[in-house]
Amino acid sequence: MTQTAAVITVAYLIAVVIGCVLSIAVWRSTRGGEGRLDTELYSKREGTWLVVVLLALFALLMATIFYVPYGESAGANPQRVRVTGVQYAWAIDVTELRAGIPVEFLATAEDVSHGFGVYNEDDVLLFQVQVIPKETQKVVYTFKKPGTYKVLCLEFCGAKHHEMVSSFEVRG
Repeated sequence: MTQTAAVITVAYLIAVVIGCVLSIAVWRSTRGGEGRLDTELYSKREGTWLVVVLLALFALLMATIFYVPYGESAGANPQRVRVTGVQYAWAIDVTELRAGIPVEFLATAEDVSHGFGVYNEDDVLLFQVQVIPKETQKVVYTFKKPGTYKVLCLEFCGAKHHEMVSSFEVRG
């Protein structure tokens, strides 16, 4: 498990525990109390719960926002790969890629929307990006191991969508 996944998992577990504690506290605060309703007390409780929930959500946001991968840079001298999706094929302009060095994929489509998905040799999806016509999508990824990586289209693009398969090599 990566450090990012661990932080996000812990943050969400904390959020679940806080949610359970809040749910139990709200349930217990509404039990009993036969007779006249104390609207002033309930109003204060509502305000307090609102503040507690907002603070918990803000804490969850702050715990995870710095681990969002968007906007990653490949550095000063990246390995660049230009990818063009054309109906039923990927045109991948790649010379030689090395493992351990960030790769900047610049993907575009000539015709319809495509989903540029890269899989490792165990058929595990490493990353994907939606590619739309006449726009360039940038995604940065660092391959940890040498090998053959498969590219599939993850957006239905027509009758031969299932044939839109390509691959590239990453060397050590």
